[in-house]
Parts: sequence; C-alpha cells; structure tokens
Amino acid sequence: MKLKIILLITIVINLTSFAHANLLVTPTRVELDNKRDKSAVFSLVNKSNQTSRYEIYLEDKQLLPSGEFEIIDSETSTTSLASFTRYSPRRVSLTPEQGTRVRLAVRPPKDIKQGEYRSYIVFHQIPLAPTSSEQTTDKTVSLSLSVTAYLRIAIPVIMRVGELTAQLNIANHQISDIEGQQQLIVSIARQGERSSYGDIEVFDAKSDELIGSSKNAAIYTEMTHRAFAVTLNNKIKPGTDLVIKYVENDGLFKPQTIEQKITL
Repeated sequence: MKLKIILLITIVINLTSFAHANLLVTPTRVELDNKRDKSAVFSLVNKSNQTSRYEIYLEDKQLLPSGEFEIIDSETSTTSLASFTRYSPRRVSLTPEQGTRVRLAVRPPKDIKQGEYRSYIVFHQIPLAPTSSEQTTDKTVSLSLSVTAYLRIAIPVIMRVGELTAQLNIANHQISDIEGQQQLIVSIARQGERSSYGDIEVFDAKSDELIGSSKNAAIYTEMTHRAFAVTLNNKIKPGTDLVIKYVENDGLFKPQTIEQKITL
C-alpha cells in the first residue's frame, strides 16, 4: 500500500477590469471634491457559482501612452489620496449572488493644495482556506493540477480641489484597417489642471449619421495627449467628410464639447 499524494498547484492570474462576469462592482468611477462630496459607497455582488473572498485596498498608478497602467509609490506620489482616505470593510467573503457594500470616505487636510488627486480602490480575489485530503491505494502516486484565475478590479477615485479647468483639442487622426474592420485613430490633446473624461463620436458630415463612438475616454493629468481607436460601423470611402466630436462628462467643471471636420 502506498500513500496517494495530491499536490495542488495554483496559478494566479490578475485581471484588471471595471466589470467582470464573476463580480459586479458599482459605481465604476468615483469623482469627489473637498467640500460636499467626500464619500462613496460601492456595491459588490458575487455573480459566480461559488463562494469567493476579496481583499480590498488602495493603490496608486499612472497611465502610460501604451494604455497600460504602472503602479507607483503612494508615499512619493504628490497626487495620492491614500494617506487621507478611509474605507471599510477591508476583506469580504461572498456566497453566490450575495452582495455587500464598501464605504469610502476622504478626509483631506485643511491646507491641501488646489489640484486633482487620484487613487484606485482595488477588489482583489484571494484564495479561500486551503483543504487537503488523503487516500490510500495500491501502488499509486498522483499529481493534481488546479489552475485558478483570481480577479482584480481597480476603480478610480478622483478628488478635485478647486475649480479646475482643462484645454482640449483634437490633435491628430488617421484611418486604420484591422482584419477588414475600419478604425479611426483619434488623438486628443489636453492641458490644464484637471483630467478629462467623456465620449468620442464620429458622424458622417453629409447625413449626420453616427458611424462610430468610443465611450468613457479618459485623459489623466499625467498625460498631455492620448490616442483612441474608434471602430466604424461601415467602411468609409476615400473623400468622405466626417465630423469628430468629443463631449466631456457634464459632471466636470466647465465641461467642453470640441469637434473637427475631416476628409478621409
């Protein structure tokens, strides 16, 4: 008789996303100020078919030109909210379809400088308590391999101090064709004290038909410009006149709408 040995190997895959089939988080973006709106409540619902546990924490990161995020040190960042933000709970376990709430409050110092501050609240799935089992069989040694993907959702929390403005313009554009699908690459330039957040829309200039859009386009303060790929509904012929429009979210201070007419 030999002891059957079960070796469990877990591969952890971090997925950074605002929405995922296994965990529903709302809201997906929080914008605060240092006067009236200093708190937020997040709603979490476990949409998977098994009990899951999540660790909750704050982190700071910046957006790179590639569209990826780079984690930065909260202690050296001049725009971090982490040192004066409180949240609770910091760890939750949810059964299937169970929900809970996470409360967050920002308490900025009285002498805080005017500007935009940003951190991310992270909901990071972590393993449940490990279990083990032993069975005896004749002349058997087995290896069990388990692959588990652990979810990681990061939600931006932004606080603006003062009446911050931004200057925007459509800096560049070009057409691309990826596997037969046309995309208009739109570059938006930003300057000023605050980030920008809104929707890009592309219209046929002749018919005024909406032929493509990109929702929730964000240009953070660490960037002076950012390029967005807008997928077009129909293939556009050369010589067609289009109108590119960028509409800022109306929750921003002095939101702007900019547009530019182009000819392909």
